[in-house]
Amino acid sequence: MNLAGWCIKNNRTAFTFFALVAMLGYSAYQSVPRLESPEFTIRTALVITYLPGAAPQKVEELVTDKLESKLQEIPEVEKIESQSMTGVSIISVEVASKYMDMPPIWQKLRNKVADVEPTLPDGVQGPFVNDEFGDVFPVLIAVTGDGYTYRELKTHADDLRDTILQNGMVAKVDLYGVQEERIYVEFSNARLAEAGITPQEIMSAISSQNILKPGGSAKVGPERIIIEPSGALSSVEDIRLLSIRAQGQDDAVYLQDIAAIRRGFVEPPETMTRYDGEQCLILAVSMVADGKVTDMAPAVIAQVRELQAAMPWGVDLVPFFSQEKYVTRSINDFMVNLLEAFAFVVVIMFIFTGLRTALITGALVPMAMLMCFVFMPVFKISLQQVSIAALIIALGMLVDNGVVISENILVRFARGEERLPAVQGAIQELWLPLLTSSLTTICAFLPIAWAKSDVGEYCFSIFQVVSLTLLCSWFLSITFVPILCYYFLKPEQKGQSFDSKVYRVYRALLIRSLQRRGRFMAIVGTVFVVAVWGFRFVPSIFFPPNDREMLLVDFWQPYGTDVTTTAERLAGLERFLLARTNEVESVASFIGSGGPRWYLGLNVEQDNPNYASVVITLRAADHVAALQKALEDHLEADFPDCRYTVKPLENGPPVGAPVKIYLSGKDIGAIYELRERIAKAMGEIPGVTNIRDDWGEWTKKLKINVDQEKARQAGFTSEDVATSLQTQISGLSVTEYREGKDLIPVVFRSDDAFREDLGRIESLAVYSFMSGHNVPLLQIATAELEWQTSNIRRRNRARTMTLMSDIEGRFASEALAEIVPVVEAMQAADDWPGGYSVEFGGEDAESAKAQQSIMAVVPLAMGLLTLILIGQFNSIRRPLIIILTIPPMIVGIVPGLLITQAPFGFMAFLGLISLMGVIVNNAIMMIDRIEIERNLGQEPIDALIVAAQRRLRPIMATATTTVCGLIPLSLQGGEMWRPMANTIMFGLAFSTLLTLLLCPVLYAILFRIPCGEYTWDPALLEKSRED
Repeated sequence: MNLAGWCIKNNRTAFTFFALVAMLGYSAYQSVPRLESPEFTIRTALVITYLPGAAPQKVEELVTDKLESKLQEIPEVEKIESQSMTGVSIISVEVASKYMDMPPIWQKLRNKVADVEPTLPDGVQGPFVNDEFGDVFPVLIAVTGDGYTYRELKTHADDLRDTILQNGMVAKVDLYGVQEERIYVEFSNARLAEAGITPQEIMSAISSQNILKPGGSAKVGPERIIIEPSGALSSVEDIRLLSIRAQGQDDAVYLQDIAAIRRGFVEPPETMTRYDGEQCLILAVSMVADGKVTDMAPAVIAQVRELQAAMPWGVDLVPFFSQEKYVTRSINDFMVNLLEAFAFVVVIMFIFTGLRTALITGALVPMAMLMCFVFMPVFKISLQQVSIAALIIALGMLVDNGVVISENILVRFARGEERLPAVQGAIQELWLPLLTSSLTTICAFLPIAWAKSDVGEYCFSIFQVVSLTLLCSWFLSITFVPILCYYFLKPEQKGQSFDSKVYRVYRALLIRSLQRRGRFMAIVGTVFVVAVWGFRFVPSIFFPPNDREMLLVDFWQPYGTDVTTTAERLAGLERFLLARTNEVESVASFIGSGGPRWYLGLNVEQDNPNYASVVITLRAADHVAALQKALEDHLEADFPDCRYTVKPLENGPPVGAPVKIYLSGKDIGAIYELRERIAKAMGEIPGVTNIRDDWGEWTKKLKINVDQEKARQAGFTSEDVATSLQTQISGLSVTEYREGKDLIPVVFRSDDAFREDLGRIESLAVYSFMSGHNVPLLQIATAELEWQTSNIRRRNRARTMTLMSDIEGRFASEALAEIVPVVEAMQAADDWPGGYSVEFGGEDAESAKAQQSIMAVVPLAMGLLTLILIGQFNSIRRPLIIILTIPPMIVGIVPGLLITQAPFGFMAFLGLISLMGVIVNNAIMMIDRIEIERNLGQEPIDALIVAAQRRLRPIMATATTTVCGLIPLSLQGGEMWRPMANTIMFGLAFSTLLTLLLCPVLYAILFRIPCGEYTWDPALLEKSRED
């Protein structure tokens, strides 16, 4: 390996190459996609089916169950969840995390749905498959206009959407708060009876008049002319002037004489949107794949500003959310942390190695990172908080290669070797050990890359960036660093001294540990057991909340509430928020829907008229905790009948409620009864608040019991009853009126007076479609008020109610540790019914699942690491010593987390995995030096003590640079990164001290090296040299 010599001899070519790498790296840094957090695949699709008017149990039986039984045949599917509500079935299909290519799986899903479709009952609309559930919309724009009608706002919103879609960086623009238009034909039974006209005759007249049939074509001379008769309804006036003739009568009447015709919107609206309490439409803008939000969002906002100038007075286009703001801030903050960490590293290297070596190794850091940036687009790595944190983690590690090379060359210079041979000799000696060391460190990060889970995908860039940076560091250490050493490094005036106080103390401790190795190992073992026991006092968490200045409110009215009532109740909450002008910047409300997924980790709720999602942007992150508490107090006081959650954004994959209990069984009544018992027990646990479930309370249902015998005698069928009820109460779409590119349904229904007074339902006229006759409903049926569940949820085909709660003043893991034994005791009691099971979920379960996905592949990574070590040392005992230095790191981690009051979450777990690589690297350095000393002819015990002293400075330098490099992340990285940084810092600090003693002691034990009365002889250093 003469790369160093070649680079020195061809220095102009080499420097040109490194300059080119630096420029390419800087260019890549400028162009690489920027995100706030890494992307991960949303492996969920929705299957939505409508069965108008059907009760939840009918929807479950006739639609949901049939679809679920077919969908579970897809082998890639891991979980199926569904909800059956009045008139609609929503099935959520989740694919296992190990699958990455979604389109073929979604095609399988569509095929299965198509197989079931012919077996579904008449009147079904759908099923519709939504596999774009995971699309993210990084820009939200509100279109408001005080005094403007909804139709006028819709026109301006459509113009804005058309403008934005011309931007090549935009994938699509979805519109929220849209109200579908209708043309209502509203009749009175009394007026129809007076005119002698039946509803069927009116519906038939409207639909037959609006049919547009071709008139054929005629050949006229050499030409063929198309004949097109008119007749389609072209305006609302055409509908008003439609002639209706009763059967058996000569005179016709206009439709407007017997019914009220008006143009309006769906009543009640399906969804609504408001911005700062005003009616609005909200545009959600998504980005093309591999786009840069830092380019797309400003460009879209510029388009909005330009179009705003052309808007009439009073119409405002408000881009109230832009992901670019948070991405830029996050990256800038992390880059500051990176620069601070770099400064720490240079200072530490100066203290340990002197100015010239510090500058040389310091030059290695930016070069390695720039070289890493060159490869980031190749491996599709974006610049976001996880990848930048990986750079900070790698910072201390990548210096190690430069330090070892520089010190080796420095010693050779001091021995009097010529510069070129000294540099070539150092590289020839160290290129393979340094490569091995880098590979073993990379192996420690392999479990992150191999983990088959959402969080593994979320954190995958840690493995990518650390691996790329270390390999770039190794390459530069055998090319770039030798050139700098050749030209700028000077030999030390005096050799390394082992007579300082630090060395004397260390030497004394080492000799005593070797002499009393049994006692030393007993102490290490005891401390390790105590640390493992103490781990129970470290609270656990999955991911901490995001520290962005935003709050989300999920607002649930009782089931059965329509969207207009939900909007009216929500207005009180909006007024409360907007009155706090010092804290609140904006309030956006999505009523009847969860809105778009404007943040990847958002847990988007399905459309429901009794639900609203409120997005609150605050003026500063400092206000989040106080406003959250104030909101919860306000909701508890003013909305006692509502369910709600107030929470900041989540980091990582969405979890939802911190504590979840899945209660499964068959009988709906029994599930509700068990819910009451579990909820009561949960309420007695300290810190458990806002207990709720996803089924809701019982709701009213008016059941019409048709007397089949009476109906048959009167000449009526059950279909006549159902159609008459739907026509006169909900309304029946009879045709569609075309206006430009829009199709507007024409809905036929009774007037308001009848629809809003169900007390008159027994007098409702039931019309026979065969004869046209009618009778009051009371003659052939009775009406009975019943109670039903409005929402039946299933999980993997079993009816499952999810009980959820928030946690206040403690961690979810602590509360769950008290909840679990209480619920398990309930299950063990004699009065717990058979066939009903309980499963625990939430933060704890998701964290355990994520950690298990990594731990499952740790043995493979450790096996590969061991093979590399065996290949390097051609030994079993030496790799065993290195592996045995890993577990004691827990002794530093536990007190570190307790002292800093940081929870052990998934990021801390990743820190623990990352720490393994650094510890292994230190142990390799120690074992490798021991072997060198023994090969130089030292006595085994002398070799141990001399090697340990020679490795003291480089090991301490590497550990100190890594620890100090993480200080900015610990202090300024927020709750997301503080536990990870503290895990590595405290674990490495202790494990380094332990490695300096434990490695020689284990070596002495496994190789049976005695150490009786021992006196240190400085002359031993003369026999030790770098070779």
